[in-house]
Amino acid sequence: MAENTVKVDISFQSLLEAISSLEIAQKQKLWELLEAELFPDDEDSPEDIAEIEAARADYKAGEYTTFHQYTTQRARKST
Repeated sequence: MAENTVKVDISFQSLLEAISSLEIAQKQKLWELLEAELFPDDEDSPEDIAEIEAARADYKAGEYTTFHQYTTQRARKST
């Protein structure tokens, strides 16, 4: 069975403009697609993937510490 392909010639600037017009959920999906293309999962264990997904969920929920907060807390502990 022959594989159907479509090639579209889009300038990089047009691509950037199209991406900037996407909704957040669409950008996230694109990010995940690009991440899968750039960093294949064959080296990630199921545990690694679960940890990454948990960290992303924490970040989306606002459960993270900024670098400034971290350095302030660390400075207080050392005094």
